[in-house]
Amino acid sequence: MVMVKIRALINALWKIGGVWVAAVEGIELFGVSLPPVVRLPYLLCLFVFIDAHFWISIWQVIGNFYAKAAHRSNLPSEANYQCKVDYILPFEGKWTVFNGGVGKGLSHSWDIVAQRYAYDFIIMDDAGKSFDGDAKKLQSYYCYGKNVLSPADGVVVKVSNKQVDSRVNGEKVYCDGWDIRGNFVVIKHAEKEYSVVAHLIPGSISVRKGDTVKQGQAIAKCGNSGNTTEPHLHFQLQSGKSFFTSAGLPISFMNIQAAEKTNYGMADPRAAQKDVLPADNGRVYIGRGLEVENGEGS
Repeated sequence: MVMVKIRALINALWKIGGVWVAAVEGIELFGVSLPPVVRLPYLLCLFVFIDAHFWISIWQVIGNFYAKAAHRSNLPSEANYQCKVDYILPFEGKWTVFNGGVGKGLSHSWDIVAQRYAYDFIIMDDAGKSFDGDAKKLQSYYCYGKNVLSPADGVVVKVSNKQVDSRVNGEKVYCDGWDIRGNFVVIKHAEKEYSVVAHLIPGSISVRKGDTVKQGQAIAKCGNSGNTTEPHLHFQLQSGKSFFTSAGLPISFMNIQAAEKTNYGMADPRAAQKDVLPADNGRVYIGRGLEVENGEGS
């Protein structure tokens, strides 16, 4: 009975927070700097009866409309956009691309403009598994607790560091916090070019808003916070600070190594990319099914 009440309380807080996130994102879109008290989610408790997924869906629709209008429907793509700086992969060692690519067929979320070119990375063994042991324990997953790196030099503009890790059973999607990103860091690398790393372990983020970071600097640890099926790292490039109203940007990587992941099809029957695709200035695009790592000197 106690656990049921605790779960009900968590769900209520999730709903409150979902409304809060949408409201804050909307207000800050107009450049308004909000005092800390305005950010307290309980101030929107009158809306607790509305499911937070509803609010997130509505905000994503609004975000799509705004991004398309801002770009006059000429959204960034590999055909018309080149990254302004050189990016490396935001982790150490070999990881597998489980979601993402530069085309619609491999896209993380093609119809969600901000996440069109996002990536989900996991660590996978050669048997096609992402964990060893109990699938209900976060520590069983190979990528859990691994260092997350800044993909390029920049300035931190947003941080969330206190959301709990969600439950995991290896199959179902859970979101035990009020933000689908969980804990995250947003970094400005150039004008209208921002990166986001998300689903981080609570309390693991070592940078604050306003900090200057260097490419390859460890800034957090991979976790399972937010909306997720299992521990993984969500990474995307976007045209502004807002996760909802920015346009996603295709990411071309510099100095990385990639190969088709052994037995990837055992874990995922979807179409996969066999090799990197050429981009501009010696950079490459990666996609689902590739095992990737930074090259020497990155």
